[in-house]
Amino acid sequence: WKYLGWEISQSTVKPQKIVCRPVIQSLNDVQKLVGDLNWVRTICGITNEDLAPIVKLLKGDSDISS
Repeated sequence: WKYLGWEISQSTVKPQKIVCRPVIQSLNDVQKLVGDLNWVRTICGITNEDLAPIVKLLKGDSDISS
């Protein structure tokens, strides 16, 4: 069965498959990406410092090219 992003069976517990969004065009796309990365960061060993450049995009104008 599945629970909070994990697939749980009698013998294993593993994360569900991640759907990667290849195109980032808006602030909402960045928000979704950061949310996905926050969900998998403990599994993948992603640190706050690794996320800092992406999180920085969340500050400011809604146009990510600004």
